[in-house]
Amino acid sequence: MKRAEKKRSGEPEELELQTPVNDYYESVSERYGVAQVILYMALLAFVSISLLSNTGLITYQNLYYFFKDLNASAETVDVLHTDAVSYPTDVSQSFALYRQGLAVAGNTSVTVFTATGRQVLSQSIQYQNPVAVGSGKYLLVYELGGTQYSLYNSYTQIFSGRTQEPLRGAAVSSSGMYALITQSAQYPSVVELYDSGFDLTGRYPYNAYVTDVALNAKGTMLAVVTSASANGVFSTRLHVYQPGSTEKLSELEVSDSLGLRCAFTENGNIAILCGGGVYYASVRGTLEAEHSFEGKNLSCADLNESGCAVVLKKSGNSAENEIIVFDKSGKMLYNRTAVEKADAIVLCGGVVFLKQPDGVLRIKSADGAETKVPCTTDQRTLLAVDETRVLLCSPQKAVYYRFGN
Repeated sequence: MKRAEKKRSGEPEELELQTPVNDYYESVSERYGVAQVILYMALLAFVSISLLSNTGLITYQNLYYFFKDLNASAETVDVLHTDAVSYPTDVSQSFALYRQGLAVAGNTSVTVFTATGRQVLSQSIQYQNPVAVGSGKYLLVYELGGTQYSLYNSYTQIFSGRTQEPLRGAAVSSSGMYALITQSAQYPSVVELYDSGFDLTGRYPYNAYVTDVALNAKGTMLAVVTSASANGVFSTRLHVYQPGSTEKLSELEVSDSLGLRCAFTENGNIAILCGGGVYYASVRGTLEAEHSFEGKNLSCADLNESGCAVVLKKSGNSAENEIIVFDKSGKMLYNRTAVEKADAIVLCGGVVFLKQPDGVLRIKSADGAETKVPCTTDQRTLLAVDETRVLLCSPQKAVYYRFGN
């Protein structure tokens, strides 16, 4: 007799739960999975080929210096360990910011401090008139009027070289490319361009005097400012090159006054400071903005990726100073007349710092808000760490000064 199976009362029915499947997303997922595997294999192949092709560079010493430099460059300035750093006193000194720390180049030594004030480098040199230029990958120190130059990371000297003729200036990009201004028997000025491996990649002679050079952060553009005099009238021109190409990208006549400095701004334009005005140009040779000084005398100025800031005087005996700030595109952000004396001006982001006889004045270009820190400024170099901190560098030590927000 067949027994009938009865369901107990109150027992829930078993439900089979199945996850819905979408064929399209399954297919996309599989393709991304295959692509991920291919990318991992390509990365492994790249690393293997790089290691095999550069076995001579893979040494214990190079790895040791690499990780030391990485450790030093990773330090932040959230909390400074000290309010001042000391270094050897020399007859001639040059100061530069390097990786948010401080680099000091003297006649007999190069000293580098990290962002927290820790000394990581002290290297002996013999330069009669040293100049330090710090940016990104390398610190460049050269002998103005001499033929020696050297490059450093945040831990050691990595290269030293000599030019055939005296050095007149230099620039270095965050990528490690650098340019040297020198001369030759045939030309008043020559610009030599080197890549991050210290190899010469370009040489540009001029029948005029090169007053400044600049490289953009990636090292993909070189700007050269030249000035020549004919019948008592200056002609200043901007020359732009793409490293690796023998052809000049553009050339522009900028001003009939002496060219002084140039810099790439954050938007890729080139700011050019001349004795008679400030000019902004594109890398294609188009004049984007200009501001004439209208006969006023240039007292001090600063150019960098943020733009340009200048202090002008109506005449040599005038007590009035005109302070003007331009942004990265050449737009005027701030303009006022003051009676306070200013020995130096430094532009940093949206603020300017003025070195005055009795302290440092900070001005916010957006609203003109002023904050002053009384301190000794005589025979001291002013450097802006950021919008709230500055360094005043004397022959013996550098002191940090802080402003509010």
